[in-house]
Amino acid sequence: MEQEIYQKQYDFELEQRNNIASAANVPIVALTVLGGALSTMIVDFKYLWNLPTYIFTLISALALIAMVVSLVLVFRSFLGYSYQKIPTALALVEHHKALKIWHTENGESDQDSIKLAKIDFDEYLNSRLSEATENNSTNNLKRGNFLHDATLYVAIALAFLVLATPLYIYQKIASEAIVHQVEIVKPLTVKEKFNMSNETGNSGNSTSQQAAPASAPIAAPASAKPSGPPNIVFKGSVDLGNVNTKTQSINKVESKE
Repeated sequence: MEQEIYQKQYDFELEQRNNIASAANVPIVALTVLGGALSTMIVDFKYLWNLPTYIFTLISALALIAMVVSLVLVFRSFLGYSYQKIPTALALVEHHKALKIWHTENGESDQDSIKLAKIDFDEYLNSRLSEATENNSTNNLKRGNFLHDATLYVAIALAFLVLATPLYIYQKIASEAIVHQVEIVKPLTVKEKFNMSNETGNSGNSTSQQAAPASAPIAAPASAKPSGPPNIVFKGSVDLGNVNTKTQSINKVESKE
């Protein structure tokens, strides 16, 4: 019964590791969207020496700082962690056999060696499970806290971005339209306009009269040879293993003996 509790907790912590890695996508996507919106507003804003510009600059700087802190916390939730996993099923089987041989060499009968080896092996497995569970649980707690703080700073950055949006809209509406000045250097007289129109008409007639004959139609190229569909690209998943599978292999060895 005690070993089942260790096994469930061990499997839970390994599964929690995968859940934390998936949860990191939320602040990463949010930072991407907020970063694009904030960069657009900062670049497109018309900076003037007035109060709205000062307030917009301050709020944008605070939003940028919050986003940088959130990004650092996201990276902190991935770097510097080592998880533990119990030995492989083959290594456990070999250890169980070694325990039985040791008890036999120390004067125990075959039946007593099997019982004592089973007791020692259960104590060993419980010790390894508790050690790995404690280490993995500590890592998951730290990573979860970092992701929680990262999400909190994303929310703070979003709040600053919302505060900066009215100033950006006000600046876009209140900004004066750009006026382009057109200056006529030498105005044309009526006679020059008439001469230019006649020259344009004559050049059009001569061009139509001296039009080149139509070239022979070019045969359309044959269609390309079908190359077939491409290969399907996929990525495999890593199986972290289950403690029940490993203990079942130990039980099979015991039954054979």
